[in-house]
Amino acid sequence: MVDNIQQQIDSTDYWDAKVLDFNCSFFGDEVYLYVENDENTSWKFSFLVCHSVNYETDASWNNWRTTLKYVKDMKGPQLGYYCQDISVSENKEFEGFYDISFNISIMTGKIICKEIKIEKISNDKLSFFWK
Repeated sequence: MVDNIQQQIDSTDYWDAKVLDFNCSFFGDEVYLYVENDENTSWKFSFLVCHSVNYETDASWNNWRTTLKYVKDMKGPQLGYYCQDISVSENKEFEGFYDISFNISIMTGKIICKEIKIEKISNDKLSFFWK
């Protein structure tokens, strides 16, 4: 099953694609990663029934956020998030759960979740804070 999920993720050809948003909802039970596909569509990676969500951002990098220190104040071109890696493996501690590690250039993280869904969404149905 892990190989099948990894193949689905890899088939999106996400490498170096612009990341549009990373969002946690419902007290971390659901995590969404939106990655640009083309001018008309984007990929929505949904990580559901999450046991653990850990990530690190660029907030502590010296002189990185000097003029705009809050991501919420940035516009699309200022964000600088690009998908580098999304890897899935079987979690050894919790049966039926997956370990996901991701690198979106200035943010890295690990998620332990039970379900992973990937869907292509029309860009006209998406709305982000930075638009």
